[in-house]
Amino acid sequence: MNIRRHSDGYNFLGDTNTGLTMRWGETIKSDPWCAPWPELADISISNHCTKGCEFCYRESSDNKSFMSLEEYEFVLSSLKSEKWGSVFQVALGGGEPLEHPDFIEMLNISLSKGIVANFTTNGIHINKEVAVKMKNKVGAVAISVSKASEINKDKIKILTDKGIKTNIHFVLDNQSIDDAIDILEGNYDELLENVNGLIFLTYKPKGRAGLSKCLNMDEKLDKFIKLIDKGQTSVRIGFDACFVPLLMKYTEVDTDYIDSCECGFFSVYIDEKLNVKPCSFANDDRFSYNLKDYDFQDVWMNKYDIYRKDIMKNNCKNDCKNKSTCRGKCAYYDSIAFCYE
Repeated sequence: MNIRRHSDGYNFLGDTNTGLTMRWGETIKSDPWCAPWPELADISISNHCTKGCEFCYRESSDNKSFMSLEEYEFVLSSLKSEKWGSVFQVALGGGEPLEHPDFIEMLNISLSKGIVANFTTNGIHINKEVAVKMKNKVGAVAISVSKASEINKDKIKILTDKGIKTNIHFVLDNQSIDDAIDILEGNYDELLENVNGLIFLTYKPKGRAGLSKCLNMDEKLDKFIKLIDKGQTSVRIGFDACFVPLLMKYTEVDTDYIDSCECGFFSVYIDEKLNVKPCSFANDDRFSYNLKDYDFQDVWMNKYDIYRKDIMKNNCKNDCKNKSTCRGKCAYYDSIAFCYE
């Protein structure tokens, strides 16, 4: 099924079967300012997790904090516009989604509304039974790891054997960067041969994640960045929005194929308590509005219009060649504002 949206200065095309999306502005060569309705919603369906990863930005624990099925349906109905329809896709997170008692039903609900559901997991609950239940119900699954030794080839195979597109989310910090360099040098290609792609996620100091492991603009990061252009890996790689300024400034990647931070511009975050925020990593309650108190259309069209103008004040004051296409310094974390160092 194709989803199309067209208005002045904004055009969008999404294929729910392949996950392919295209977005352009007044012309195919121009970028829109923002979407009239979010293309993606990042939804935390719980803050419950029994693993206790040290890098967990939400400090998830065995707390039984779950979004109910009724609340999930309410969220999806709130995200449906009379004019623009539903969001194209949702990214379900937590906590650990596979520990939510109604997770499979949430996939069914998303599917019934024509919404592509993706989710991120720590991987400990992936087995053949779960894979069978998820088959043909998810766009992609991402398994989060913080070092190469955590990449489990058997877990990946369980998913891919059922035709489930599988990615690895690799948390990039000042310790895991050694493994990341090895990955780009092709030393883990055999382990990663069945994955759709590996996405590097910039470590942020929130929750149980502290400042001590943040990336440094040092020789290791410099080597990693150079390998993005000249690495030997055959694995498809990608990066989260937080790394985009570095890609734009220091690599040869065509900026036409790089999206700057989309939070509040093209995507939105909703937690298990129905709080709407521009970004899941927001470390304050500015621009936080609960769906029980605010209509989502008002939040997106009005409240976040103020947010977007506020964000653009963070744009570079220097002469960077990509100033017009990069939204500049992160509004929440000075520790990852590498281009400003």
